[in-house]
Order: sequence, then C-alpha cells, then structure tokens
Amino acid sequence: MSTPVLWFLMMLFQASAAPVTRYADVPASSIGFWRVFGAALLLAPGWARARRAGPGAPILPRGAALTGFFLGAHFATWCWALQHTTIANAVLFVGMQPVLTPFLGRWMNGDRLTTRELGGTAAACGGMAWILGGQILLTPDHLPGSLMALASMVCCAFYLVLGRRHRSPGSIFLFSVPVYASAAATQAVFALALDGGLFTGDASTRMALAALALVPTVGGHTLALLLLRRTTAHVIALSVPAQFVLNTIVAVPLFAERPAVWFYPGAALVTAGVVAAILAPRRPAPPGLESADAAEPETNH
Repeated sequence: MSTPVLWFLMMLFQASAAPVTRYADVPASSIGFWRVFGAALLLAPGWARARRAGPGAPILPRGAALTGFFLGAHFATWCWALQHTTIANAVLFVGMQPVLTPFLGRWMNGDRLTTRELGGTAAACGGMAWILGGQILLTPDHLPGSLMALASMVCCAFYLVLGRRHRSPGSIFLFSVPVYASAAATQAVFALALDGGLFTGDASTRMALAALALVPTVGGHTLALLLLRRTTAHVIALSVPAQFVLNTIVAVPLFAERPAVWFYPGAALVTAGVVAAILAPRRPAPPGLESADAAEPETNH
C-alpha cells in the first residue's frame, strides 16, 4: 500500500476519536480508561512475545510509567473537553501541541528552537487569544471546555516529549504497552477520586469504547509507527491540522455544530502556526542530548 494511502488512513483513524467519544455516555475518566486499557489488552500478545525475546527488559520502565501518566491525563482532560465544548474547539486547541513540544524539547531534551517554530508559536497563540476572547464575549458556556482542551494539549505535549526521551530502540511493544497500562492506572485513580468508579454505560457506549481502543489508539498509532519507516515525522504530524479540518466538517451533520463566523480567523491563525511549527527545519541537539525524534510522531492520538 502506498505511503499517501497509509497516511490518509492514519489520519482517518485518529480523527475518529473525537466524534466517537461523543457517543460514549459515561464520565470522561471512564472513556479514557477503557480506551487505553483496551489498547493495552489488544497489544499484550505482542508485548509477551517481545518479553520472551528479551527477558531482561523491565516490566514497567520508569520512563514509560511517567510517559503514561501524562497520556492518561491527556485523554481524561480531552474527553472532558469534548463533553463541554464543540468538537472544532476541542480538536483545534489540543492540536496546538506541535507549537509547544519544541519548547519542552528544548527544556527536557536539549533540542534547539528555530525562527519558524517561534513564529508558528506566535501565530497560534494569537489565534488562540482571538477564539478565547470571542468565547468570553459571545459563547461563555464553551470556555471551560476550551480551557480544558488547552490543559489537555499541555499534557499531550509532555507525553510526546517524554516518549521521545525514554523510548528505547527495541520493540515498540515493550514501551507502548507499559505506557498504556500506566495511562489506564492514572485514569482509574481519576475515576475513583472524581466520579466514584469506572463505568461502561449501555450497549452503544460499550461499542464506542471498544471502537476508541481499536481504531484511533491501536490502528492510528500503529500506522503512524509504520509510516515512520517510510517518511518523516513532520509528514505524519501534518495529520494534526488535517484532523481539525475533517472533524469540523463532520461535526456539522453529526452533531449540528457549525462554528460561528468569528471562529474561522482565529482557527486559520492557529492552523497556520501549527503547520509552520511542524514544517520548521530541525536543528540537531547538542552532543549527548540527542532525542529519538522519530520515536513518537506528533499526533492527536
């Protein structure tokens, strides 16, 4: 199968997360828990085979546990955002993580910033301020969800940078399954503390939860890893603005969510800033601080 076709399928699989989440009628922490717990179960056979091939690997590496904590926080907060604002808002704001990851990479991995990354960040922040200002004045009921989506974006950026830093060159199963297990444990704590437990809902909700584990998490993530062998992480990361455009379109017939006219200028600025950050040429990190830039592509997961 050609690389463009695989990229398109990856983008579709990952973009399915937002609308499918809307069909899960349980608390956000439960949605996020079952999504990563299901993914861990689906990938467990691969993890077991990798463990047999390399028995010295730790069951739960410290880096995977920390990475999984931020992934769990990202999923829980993003699911809550999807329940309290429009899909366009939630996907746009969480999709800003490519403009934050260079700064985290600078701080944590020694990556060097480029002028284009700084310009992209300025444009994206300007668009974000435009949209948040409009919500404060015109649609204040959407503001909590948008702010939570921004918090989710920060958690996602930490997840990506930590994934690059701690991912070993061995089997992906030895890292991804512990990450998903840690993310599930994180959200189980959230569920018990905030919602009184984990819930599965009715039959349609259970179908949505199974689809979230299978399609965007296992399917989309696996295709992204496969594509890394054929193309660059920048090309894969272009799925972030593509998912925003697609989700904004499908939310109109599915949920009757049509963004107001004032939303589009801010969205255009954010999207332009994200694309600029993604396409910015990468400078090598200082010797001894190289990060595995190709280990985790920037996606919405």
